Amino acid sequence: MPFSRLHEWILGDLSAALQRLAFLPEAWRYRLVSAAVGQQSRYFRTHRLRIVQIAPGQVSIRAGNRRALRNRAGALHAMAASVAGEYAAALVVAQHLPRGARVRVKSVHADFRKPLRGGVQAQASLDPAQIGAAANAGGGRLRVPMKVIDETGAAPVRGHVDVVWSSAPRTPRAPA
Repeated sequence: MPFSRLHEWILGDLSAALQRLAFLPEAWRYRLVSAAVGQQSRYFRTHRLRIVQIAPGQVSIRAGNRRALRNRAGALHAMAASVAGEYAAALVVAQHLPRGARVRVKSVHADFRKPLRGGVQAQASLDPAQIGAAANAGGGRLRVPMKVIDETGAAPVRGHVDVVWSSAPRTPRAPA
């Protein structure tokens, strides 16, 4: 399979792709999924975000303390941290959707409690009721809680992400 089609193969059905890649070491699987998401999304690639863990109902994404992501105070910019949380929430929902479903993030609400120290890890998780709602519905909306943990172990950013999805294939619009 050419690398240019990797993102379609992986992101078209994330849970099945993870099962097909189960023979690989965990770090390699996450690296392939990170490359696929980075190919699909400019911000994931340019912020150099990396998937740390994908478990049923939970996704963790790491954002390193790079110079390009720092604010004037020298700490990691709060919006860079919330972008990592946004991707984590979208991936945790996409993990439980049927093949071909389209995921969209509608809104992000983040409370920035104090400055970030060092690199961060964004975590998003679903409870079993939300997992069932995502797996059994053709379309819907979920409010996914997310938090960002910095190197000190504190969670200075907490919030939620509203994620919507639809399983219906897109049809081109008729010319008016």
